[in-house]
This record gives sequence, structure tokens and C-alpha cells, in this order.
Amino acid sequence: DRDITTGKTLVGWVKRLTSFGAFISFPGLFSALAPLEMLSDRYVSAPEDLLQLDQTVVAHVLSVDELADGRKIRVSLKHSVAEVSATQCLSPADFLLDYFGELEGAAGSAELGEIGRRTTVKVKQKQPYGVLVTLAGELGAISADASGFITTDQAKDHLDECKEGTVLPACVLDVDPEKNIVDYSLRSALTTDSAASAVSAKKSKTTKRRGGKDAPDIRQALADALRKQHDTPVVVEVVKEDYLVLSLPAFDNAIAFAATKSYNDRSKPFMRFKVGQRLSGTLVRVEANKRTLVMLQAGSDVVTAPKQVADGGSAGKRAVKEPVDRSISFFEDYQPGRVTQAKVMSIKGTQANLDLAANVKGRLHITELVDGPLKTLVKSPVEAFAAAGVRTGDTIEVKVLGWHDAKVYKFLAITHRTSPLKTVIETTIRPSKLAASNEADGSAKSLSWKNVEPGRVLHGFVKGIQEASDYEGATVQVSLGLSLVGHLPLLAATSSYAVATHPARHFFPGSSIEVQVSSVDKKHRVVHLAPHGQYIAGVDRPTLSVDQLVPGTRVIASVANITPAVMFTHFYAASSLADDSVGPQVLRIQGKVDAFDAVDVLSENPFAEFKKGQLLEAVVLQGASGTDPAAMKIRLSLRPSVLSPDAVSSKT
Repeated sequence: DRDITTGKTLVGWVKRLTSFGAFISFPGLFSALAPLEMLSDRYVSAPEDLLQLDQTVVAHVLSVDELADGRKIRVSLKHSVAEVSATQCLSPADFLLDYFGELEGAAGSAELGEIGRRTTVKVKQKQPYGVLVTLAGELGAISADASGFITTDQAKDHLDECKEGTVLPACVLDVDPEKNIVDYSLRSALTTDSAASAVSAKKSKTTKRRGGKDAPDIRQALADALRKQHDTPVVVEVVKEDYLVLSLPAFDNAIAFAATKSYNDRSKPFMRFKVGQRLSGTLVRVEANKRTLVMLQAGSDVVTAPKQVADGGSAGKRAVKEPVDRSISFFEDYQPGRVTQAKVMSIKGTQANLDLAANVKGRLHITELVDGPLKTLVKSPVEAFAAAGVRTGDTIEVKVLGWHDAKVYKFLAITHRTSPLKTVIETTIRPSKLAASNEADGSAKSLSWKNVEPGRVLHGFVKGIQEASDYEGATVQVSLGLSLVGHLPLLAATSSYAVATHPARHFFPGSSIEVQVSSVDKKHRVVHLAPHGQYIAGVDRPTLSVDQLVPGTRVIASVANITPAVMFTHFYAASSLADDSVGPQVLRIQGKVDAFDAVDVLSENPFAEFKKGQLLEAVVLQGASGTDPAAMKIRLSLRPSVLSPDAVSSKT
């Protein structure tokens, strides 16, 4: 290893894979580390996604450090750095020719000469994964009994027509002569002549098109491009384990092929290539009765359009399919602060599910609809979204807030490389944010139990009613932010016994509500709320405060515990109504009902008709003493004669 110097290119093999990179061994029994970030020109999350043990690789020496216990060598496996031409290995073009030479044989076959031909097929059977067909037209070298297959991607524009016995125009994509299997496409771009073809535009009207057996015009144009070695755009039609089937838009969508693997990359092609993906490559072979071959540009598995210059390049970007906003080309274009368009696919619970593109999903949370309370009374989230102008099927203007993981609600860094299919884009349509400068607004995603302070006034939306538990009584759940739900104690939410006993009739999901943070229980990660301001339509804001707990005051209490002599309850009251700008301090007050205050006619068991958790309407007999809510014990009465003295006196 004494001959190893920085800048040298060597051939080695993968000896060991770790979380931080790969150890590469070389002849002479010395090893070097290829750090994770130096494995590929594209993002790699784990070495095993790219490499296999004992795989041959081409490595470029980055550094050689002399240490007391030996030499520390770092290498790069990036295609842009590790030049194969500097080694004894086959060049990328020769590698491609050698691979397909083994696949096809030296002479090729007449069946391969039919690739790209247009014909007709008869539908035999439609399956979830594709369509089984037989040859209906004529293909000289392909037998009528050959098994035909069309992937769902290649049939999607005509799936409704794929009924048993139907004859459809098709294009031959690939042929396996040994297994007698033919891959077809129903895509119109491949089954009909392309008026926009760069080649045909130069040809006379009498020139024979690709539909003919030899198509000399296309073949000649391909031969010219092969000789000139110009880059040409290609489109992925089929992704196979070992190679890609491509179409060449500049050559009337002629069919070509490219290898999916190289010396330094044995990763699964299905993670790198997608049907419809646009790449760039150079023609390597154009021969009769053989597949036309294209060598993809270095790093082309992450390039979604022909390679561009550095100041506007697309290297490393991921293509979007059928974007709603036609100005969008890449997933990376959806940066926080970007104003774009989305289609509303459905409204479920407190969110609208959006499609920003065929392969990009988004979400619009109910708290990102308006800046303040809704101006209309609604009785469901769907009505709330409609009041803000959002309905299923609509195309709306949204602003990107950020991205989060589709399975685990976790916001992702701006540099994340999570697959678009596993990512949801968070959006807003709040007028103030749409009108603001085109910058990211992190306030929505930062609002949580960790940083929301008591006293803060918030506009939210009713999410639902949470039943009483061992930890707390029933609460009105309020959506306050993208991931923040506050809890408004039901007994603090209303002074009406009718409302408290039937909250679902008054606190409709989707209803706009104004609240103030009362306290934050960081142990249980719960944000407690109190009514504030205009509060909620159809429900009067409670006005009970501690200093109003005087004899004769009515309260709504919940049964906490029952003993033979006394029944304990609790209810809520505000510490002050004079100034709640710094926090309303809604207090949980203890109340007690003695046996002779439960009923007008004392019986052996006066609490027989009561049960734990039951809501009661009571009257204060003896007010509060002191200011500590934990020490307050308010004496209450449930006696009908005290609750409704006029009714009792009339009966008497």
C-alpha cells in the first residue's frame, strides 16, 4: 500500500458494510474506508441499499493519513469521481455491451428486431397487476401463441377498454425469445405517429414511418446520433430487475434499453427509477435484430430531465407527476413559503387531504383555514371547510408550511430525502400567510404543549367531546394547531345544565371557538383551556368566579365520590373576571353535599339515585373560605325545594 497516493483510482471489492460507510479491500491486502457521503452522487441512507459484500468497485483515493498504528485511507465510490477509464475495468459503454451481449447472444434474434413495432393485441384477461393479451395483428418473427403482457402503467389510459376479447393498438416494448413472452404498451405516444418528432420533421411526407418493418428513417437517424455521440432525452417505460426499457422522444419514441447496475451500484432499480421518469443518455448501439442501447449519464438515476447547467441544474431532484401547478417540475420545488395549487381529494375529521401532484400528497388542517373565528355557524368539519371556500374536488391556492412523515407526525428537515410517497406537505390558506412575503412561516408547526404559555388567546376549532376518565372529567377537545389539541373542561365550558348534559348538541365538531390557555400540565402533556372573548356560537360564556360563590349561586357539579353521610363533587370557577389577559386561572373547586341536603325527605340511603361522574345542578349553601382552591370546600344543596322554591310552594 506504499504506492497508494491521493488521486489514484483503484479496483477493489466490498469487505464490510457499516452504518457510517463501507470498507473496501484492495490487492495487497490493505483496506480503505468509503464514508457514507462518498458512496454515490445521489443520497444514500444506508450502504446496504447500494452495495453488496464482495462486489467489485472502482474507488478514487481521497486522502492517505500516516498514523502511529498504520495508514488511514479514505476513498470515494462516486461515479463523478471514480473514473472507470483510469483502471483496467471495462468502460461503461463496454460494460453495457458486454452485459446485453450475454443476454442476447452474438447474433441477436429476429424476435428482437420486432421491438418498437406497432401492431394489435387481443385482451385475454385483466389482472390487478396488468393485462394478459395475445397477438392479434402480424409480427413476422413473433409467433401467434406468444404470451403477451401489459403492465398497469402501460395500460392505464385504456384500462376501461381492456375487456376480454377487445382488440387494441399496441407497441412491442420487449421480447424474451427463450420464454416466448412479449411486453406491449397501449400508450398513445407509442402506438401512434408523433407529429412532434424531431426526426420525422426533417423527412419527406413519403418516408416510411416506424410502423413499417424496417423504418429506415428512424434507424438512420439513430445511427447518425450514435456516430455524433450527442446526448438525447429518454423516458422510462418499464423498470426491470437488470435493465430499463426506454422510449426516445426525439426519435419518434423509438424503443431503447439501458442497464440499471454498474460497478459501484447494485441497488434495487425500483427505488431509483419510475415509469415516466425523464433521464438523459448517449446511444451506444444501433444494430438490426438487437436491442438499441443507451448509456445513461452519470448520476442519471436522480436526474429527472436532461442534464442542465449548474446555475439551474436538476441533479439530485425528484420529478413530480402531473402536478396541479404546471410551474412545478420537482418535489424540491415545494419549499416552505411556496404558493402553489392543490386539488382537494377528501375532507376527513379536521383535515382536507390534497393532491399537489399524482405522486405528491398534501394536507390542509382546519386551523389553517382562517385568521380568526368563522363568521358562520357550522355543525361539521365539512361545513367549516366549505365556509372557508374549500370543497372536495376544488382546486385551491395554498402555501407550503413544510413537510412531515406520512406515518409518524414528525416535521422533516428542509434537506430531507424521504420519498415523496412517504411525505405529506403541510399547507395553509390563511389570508395573512398567503399575503405575506414568500418565506417559510414556522409558527404553525412550532405551536405545542412545550411552548404555549398560560394566558395566550387562541382561535381554534372543536374537535369533539372526550368522555370523563380517571385522570380528568369530560372535556371539549379543541384543535389549536397542526399538532396541538387543548382541553376545555366541560363544566368550565358552560353554565347551562342542558348544555353540560348534552354537549354534542352544542359543541359541534368544526365549530369555531375562542379560548385562552389556562395552564399546561407538562407531566401529562395536556394544555388546559378556558372560554374567552366571543367564545363559541350558540353557547353563553360562563361568568362564574370564585368571589361569586355565595349562598344562592347555582353551579353544575360532577359527582366525585359517595359515602353514606356525604357526597363529594367538583365544579369549576374562574379566579378573577376583572383581567384575564395574563391567564384566566380556571380553578377546580371541591363541593360537598350532606345527606340532609340531597333530598327534601330524608331516607335511609339519600344518595341511592346518584352515581360517580353524574352531572348535577346544585345551589351554594355556604361560600368559599380562603383563596386556595385545594382547601375550598363549598357546601351545596340538591334539594328540589332549594333548586325550585317557587315550584315547591305552588304544590304546597
